[in-house]
Amino acid sequence: ASLELPPGRASLILLLLTVLTAVAAPTAPKPTTAVLVDKKTHQLYVTEYQDGGYKTLKTYHVTLGKVKGDKETEGDLKTPEGIYTFDAKLTPPTLKAKFGMMAFHVAFPNTYDVMAGRTGSHIMLHATNEPDRLKQDYDSEGCVVVKNEEIQEIAPFLKLGLTPILIFEELTPEFMKPGSSEYLKSFFEKWVKAWEGKDIENYINGYHSDFSANRKNKEQWRAYKTSLTKRYQTIVVNPEDVKYYRHPKYSMITFTQNYRSTLKGGGMGHRSRGTKILFVAEEAGQPKIVAETYTTLMW
Repeated sequence: ASLELPPGRASLILLLLTVLTAVAAPTAPKPTTAVLVDKKTHQLYVTEYQDGGYKTLKTYHVTLGKVKGDKETEGDLKTPEGIYTFDAKLTPPTLKAKFGMMAFHVAFPNTYDVMAGRTGSHIMLHATNEPDRLKQDYDSEGCVVVKNEEIQEIAPFLKLGLTPILIFEELTPEFMKPGSSEYLKSFFEKWVKAWEGKDIENYINGYHSDFSANRKNKEQWRAYKTSLTKRYQTIVVNPEDVKYYRHPKYSMITFTQNYRSTLKGGGMGHRSRGTKILFVAEEAGQPKIVAETYTTLMW
């Protein structure tokens, strides 16, 4: 026998099924962008991170620091090389006319630069009020410069605090597929396993001797994390959307952190969801975390 429903109830059930299906359907990951700069060819690539590599969306010619080479000291007119994020967007009238209609401030120096003794400030990706500057390859004080109309095209692809800019002396094919690095993947997975397993020795072993974060050095970080390990019964990190970025000097790993902990004796511990950024450099031939940051910003 077949079951017949009144038209009104059938419509309601159909609506509920549609809503439930929509809720249950997995959401596609939001596009993750990255800016790559090749100092050898004076090319800037706006890319989307896909399947562990970069898909080029737009390409621009850039002018760079008047002095060739990697930035070392304040005022040396060199463009730094490494992996950075943007920490501010600037527009007139607070932005000087020579920087054009828009600029994005680069978070230089980072912890790795400080560790290496590099100094400098006010490094930006910016436009210019003198378009003819773009006819020259080296005409900035260390910044990466594009045309006014180009910075407008680039801006929608940049998310402050999240979109990385990777500046290379020479961008070679080996750095175009960073997500294929089993070396980095293995390191990251072991680090997470040690963290969730409250294995403090193997967890801390993943950190560089010059590590610094939240005004703590490696030993202070060990003490802090040891106190949490003693306090919590369980720790779950549950990383999602892990992305790897490689550079000749160091690497960066970003992921969505879904931190959950429970207290010994019962009760809820700490809860957080956001983006963790790890800067990873080699020490004695092994990858080690030089610095890490956490932000509630997410893609």
